[in-house]
Amino acid sequence: MLKFNILLLVLCGFLVFSAGSVWADDVSDLKEQVKALQETINNQQKTIESLSSKVQAVEIKQQSQAAEIKKVPELAKAVDAIKEGPAGMMEGASVGGHLKLYMFDASEGIVRGANGENKDAQHNDSSAGIHHLYLYFNKELSDILKLDVAMDNSVSAAATPSIGSDIARTSSASSSTVIHTASITALLPKGAELKTGVFNPMFSEEYAKETWWHEQYHQNQGLSYLESWHDSGIELYKNFDFEKLSLPVYVSLLNGNSSSRYADNNNSKTLLLHIAPELFHTQLRLLGSVAFGNWGNPDSSFQSVAGFDWKHEKLNITSEYIYRKWDDLVVTGSKHADGKREGYYARALYNITPEWVGLLKYSHAEFYKTGSSTMLSDNYDTTTLGLNYNLTPSSTIMGDYSLINGERSNSSASIRANRYTIGWRTTF
Repeated sequence: MLKFNILLLVLCGFLVFSAGSVWADDVSDLKEQVKALQETINNQQKTIESLSSKVQAVEIKQQSQAAEIKKVPELAKAVDAIKEGPAGMMEGASVGGHLKLYMFDASEGIVRGANGENKDAQHNDSSAGIHHLYLYFNKELSDILKLDVAMDNSVSAAATPSIGSDIARTSSASSSTVIHTASITALLPKGAELKTGVFNPMFSEEYAKETWWHEQYHQNQGLSYLESWHDSGIELYKNFDFEKLSLPVYVSLLNGNSSSRYADNNNSKTLLLHIAPELFHTQLRLLGSVAFGNWGNPDSSFQSVAGFDWKHEKLNITSEYIYRKWDDLVVTGSKHADGKREGYYARALYNITPEWVGLLKYSHAEFYKTGSSTMLSDNYDTTTLGLNYNLTPSSTIMGDYSLINGERSNSSASIRANRYTIGWRTTF
């Protein structure tokens, strides 16, 4: 009996020990499961927070879109205003240019140097190239305002025969770009116009209106220097109509700065008056200009033009006499003397057919030259024969032959040269 009790007691102890071991394993597994569940709950919380943030972003975007939707009627009104207004910056604007290039250009002649030495007959090699490219922009700003801008891109190879220089051509050309014109014109009551900016003042009409550009490839030697006038200022224009007479009048107040067309640094200005009476239904026009004043020296210059322009059927003849005088110019060092530019031209243009146009032009030009002990002058006599063929109204093949005779006033230098050119002028 005692043995049985001892065996029963051992068996019960074994059962108790085994049950405690199994219970400890179950508790450990339960803890792992709780930990995994906590991690899952944390991840779901992060997902919920992320979704909440996205929901808030969507709500903000919806609020912004709602505000934009409220602006739709205002935008619709703005669109209607644009449709009713100008179509854009290019409304009433024109962009284009003038291109002059030469396919053949050559000169030959006899030169006497600046020191009086005689030189053998000279010539330059024939060449092709570009001469000028003008780019312009014109725009009607309003019913009474107009904008005109033109850039001049010019190329030079020093091939123009001139007094005191050899007849040659540089191996490489030089180019430059300047503001040729930049002005605003206002239409005033009673047909008057007011222009301000940089432009060609109405002095010599051939140069101011640039008619020679469309008729000749090269301007007569020395004549462009005599005619040219680029300046900044104000120009008032009005045409007065009478029963048998039309009278265009130009009055200009200009900087008169011979060294710069863009600015001035004093109160000395130049006053220019130009009139061009038109008679016999514009068949005959009389040309006249007079100007006073100069840069840096009030009333120190006198400049004038007198001429005419006559048209009859296919023939057009134009002539101008030009006189320009400046007082007390610096000759050299401390020496001063009056300087003068004077000359004239006569030009006949004949329309042989609508395509073929012939030209004959003679000019005499003399202009002062400083740098010596006394005031000198260079004198040019140039005769030009031209024949143009109009491929279209805006594109012309131009053939020029010029006979150039030039001499310095003290007979130290001279030139006699022939120049031959075939060029092409196109307006686009």
